[in-house]
Amino acid sequence: MTDRLLYLLRHATAQDRTLPLADADRALVPKGRRQVNQVVAFCQQHQLVPKVLFSSPVLRARQTADGLARHLPGCATVQVAEWLRIDTPTPQALEGLHAAQAAQPDDLWLVGHEPDLSALLAALVGTPASAFLLKKASLSCLVLPDSAPAQLLWSVPCGLMTSR
Repeated sequence: MTDRLLYLLRHATAQDRTLPLADADRALVPKGRRQVNQVVAFCQQHQLVPKVLFSSPVLRARQTADGLARHLPGCATVQVAEWLRIDTPTPQALEGLHAAQAAQPDDLWLVGHEPDLSALLAALVGTPASAFLLKKASLSCLVLPDSAPAQLLWSVPCGLMTSR
């Protein structure tokens, strides 16, 4: 087997959590939709196209992933993954990731939440979870070797995803 890449995308900015609605029903706000467009432009500029795209079932993550699928030519259809839901324990998320890797030959893209994505990233590279904080709509890339800890290749916050 060969090394594969894993892309982690935190969902874009959503409605305020103090609003009287269920957390899972918080939708992207205009700023969040602009962030998704920035991520799409960044991906186009760097020829990054998800061939396998998993998303948390939570609305704001699904909307972020759907934005990629809708606006990024060649992007895969979004697959909803319960193991990316908010507050999924890291061992369960790792189990879901390993099952997805076994079933998919391509690099994987995951759209999820904080602090869960940082905890997953930390577990994969073998560092404490407190070592990472992924900002909203930030995109990170790891290489997943067959028999060693993952390596973080890069992580770009949305605010730095500018066009040249």
